Amino acid sequence: MKQPKGWISLHRTIEDHWLYPKNREFTKYEAWIDILLETNHSEQKVLIKDNLITCKRGESVRSMKEWANRWNWSKSKVKRFFDLLQSDSMIEYKSVQITTHLTVCNYDSYQDSRNANETQTNLRRTSDEPQTNTNNNVNNSNKVNNGNKLYTFDLFWDAYGKKVDRKKCESKWKNLPEKDKALILEFIPIYQAHQPEEQYRKNPYTFLNSEIWTEDWNNYKPKGSNNDSSNDFYQQLSELEQLQRHNDQEGASTNNIYQLRGR
Repeated sequence: MKQPKGWISLHRTIEDHWLYPKNREFTKYEAWIDILLETNHSEQKVLIKDNLITCKRGESVRSMKEWANRWNWSKSKVKRFFDLLQSDSMIEYKSVQITTHLTVCNYDSYQDSRNANETQTNLRRTSDEPQTNTNNNVNNSNKVNNGNKLYTFDLFWDAYGKKVDRKKCESKWKNLPEKDKALILEFIPIYQAHQPEEQYRKNPYTFLNSEIWTEDWNNYKPKGSNNDSSNDFYQQLSELEQLQRHNDQEGASTNNIYQLRGR
């Protein structure tokens, strides 16, 4: 029987499944699916060697070498594959600084339930069971409401960049206090500036377990930075962080810290 056309929701945790082999050479099909899994579901800013790059929804900022390492390909094979996809209007890509800025064409047609075809719409209308939001990039169970802020796991995952052991990281994130989640998201750009080479950063699960965001932030200045005003900034920020930790039980305000960060 001919299978009706439509789409399915595929969660990124598929990469942690025992059926998902590691350290294999990807087929072209697997490489295409991997691109869809690795592109951003929301706009993020990425710091690469002191260059701040805006990576929008449906885009990815990775070097040819990183893609080659993921797929066990050569860099020349990755380029030929990107050229092939671009010739069929599946992606657009360009070299930016020391990396490659890739855009998936018509990204919402792969990731947004509102663009599912009419067959799926008709099936939903005739179903007797309640329907849920099938946006495969948003897991509502990971949302934590803190005032008007949502510290979702995907925010951390996309901001950190080094994507290893998602399932373990997601479980760890779920059990973190909301205040720690806020501090982590504030600290990530500082850590990335301190260690701009992704390959030398801690794996995300190690990062979460190490709790280095609770340490003296003055130890994580951008590499090669000898600017006195920058040193003063990190010193003030470190002092305020330590003061906040001592006064948490007294309900001290964090406004000064956030104002200093946004300076």
